[in-house]
Amino acid sequence: MNKMMKKTLSSLLASGIAVLSVATAQTTAIMDGQVHTVSGDVIENGDVIIHDGRIAEIGADLTAPAGATVIDATGKIVTPGLFAPYTQIGLVEIGLDKEANDSSPSEGFPLSAALNSIDAYNPSSVLIPVNRAEGVTRALSAPSAGDKLFGGRAAVIDLSGRTNSVTKAEAAQVAVMGYSGAARAGDTRMGAWAVLREYLDEARAYQANPNEYMRRPRNDRFALADLKALGSVVSGTQPLIVQVNSANGIRSVIRLKNTYRLNVIIVGGTEAWRVADELVSANIPVIISGLANLPYQFEDIDSTLKNAARLQRAGVKIAFFADTHNAHLIRQHAGNAVTEGLPAAAALRAITLTPAEIYGVGNQLGSLEVGKMADVVVWDGDPLELTTRPEAVFIAGRAQDLNTRQKMLMERYRDLTRSDLPFAYRGDE
Repeated sequence: MNKMMKKTLSSLLASGIAVLSVATAQTTAIMDGQVHTVSGDVIENGDVIIHDGRIAEIGADLTAPAGATVIDATGKIVTPGLFAPYTQIGLVEIGLDKEANDSSPSEGFPLSAALNSIDAYNPSSVLIPVNRAEGVTRALSAPSAGDKLFGGRAAVIDLSGRTNSVTKAEAAQVAVMGYSGAARAGDTRMGAWAVLREYLDEARAYQANPNEYMRRPRNDRFALADLKALGSVVSGTQPLIVQVNSANGIRSVIRLKNTYRLNVIIVGGTEAWRVADELVSANIPVIISGLANLPYQFEDIDSTLKNAARLQRAGVKIAFFADTHNAHLIRQHAGNAVTEGLPAAAALRAITLTPAEIYGVGNQLGSLEVGKMADVVVWDGDPLELTTRPEAVFIAGRAQDLNTRQKMLMERYRDLTRSDLPFAYRGDE
């Protein structure tokens, strides 16, 4: 039986819509698509063979293994799953409802750096299917700072909705600087940087000799649990995500990194283009909004839609973030950046492989390579176009349900003449 006959007999894509079981076939063959590996060349009429959750083969003119589930991707685009690099997915359902928002502590809570997102992470969050149905397969779930500078430890998660969906616990620590930091430290940026250095110095002292540190007179300003949590930050093994926007604030981050030998990631960076060369020298990646072009606050005064293109051209590693409830809009941010001069290949990398590299999982995720985890999306067009939709999404080789609560509600109330609808919703009364 030839290759085309196999595809015709077992294709799961009909009328451009994937109807896939959440249960995974052991082997899946995605055939004859335009395959964007991200780490290498684009493969025209390319094939991706998935086996036991990983990419087993990739190339052109492959043969689907016997018994494989075959997806005919002719005329489609195949990419790695999208990676949203800064969200509160799984921590917040309704931002203004305290009971449904675990993203940050209330004022006066004594701990900050010690907080751990996986203690509150909810894999059943309704935000997960919404973003998964738009091609997002991995994300960073990060706590937000309360009234202190540190927010706590963030985790890389997958959007399968499964109980064991944490990819990498304690992937990064979160801190706020700029005016957000100043507001938590005497209403001055000087105060914020002084407090941050104090915390790092105390964490260093504790890490160097915990027993000796415990014999010292205690300073109640520093919770022991916070200092323990910062140990991996001051040792350089855990990245410190710093929320900062202004060029001057970014220069302060660079000085902090050089002084304390930290592994630093910047989130925000609306004026990062002004210090692009310095960021390259310091090897600091920047997670930005692709839509920031007006000053929301004083430290955004030089924001521009060309930020991404300028940073990439200088050699800075970039990724895009969007609002948590619509984290999938990172592809809109990337697409907008393309219209402002960012190469399309770099834009796709910024929402796939680069975030994986930033959090130390790039050897397993973010690109289509043999041996990597099979996070794969089949699109009905260019993924950087807003009208494009995924037709199939795989997370670690498992075909995902693309249904959402919103879609179910739409279908329920599409026909308002139905007699089984609640009385108030009937359209024939």
